[in-house]
Amino acid sequence: MPSEKLASPTEALSLVNDNITLGLGGGPLAMNPVSLVAGLIIEQRHNLRLVLAPIGGFAADLLIAAGAVDAVEFAQLAFEEFGMAPGFRNRSQQGTLHTLDHT
Repeated sequence: MPSEKLASPTEALSLVNDNITLGLGGGPLAMNPVSLVAGLIIEQRHNLRLVLAPIGGFAADLLIAAGAVDAVEFAQLAFEEFGMAPGFRNRSQQGTLHTLDHT
């Protein structure tokens, strides 16, 4: 285990492989790991299982809409007063996303 707790975006991206469970933090529209998520989409990661804490929003929805996520575990996944996250809504309604709701 490295003694340094911080990783560069490139180092962080190298830790995320296909078929893993990935925890994402942040809020609906703020404090989202957008740089990491953009890198995962560009590198075409697949079969991710997301665990969102405390709630999910913009970054999680980008991954879901891009087709990188097969399953998501969450208490809330929305864009505050703007409503439900559209990628999440679409994939859920199509039946192509496994969800585990903790509300």
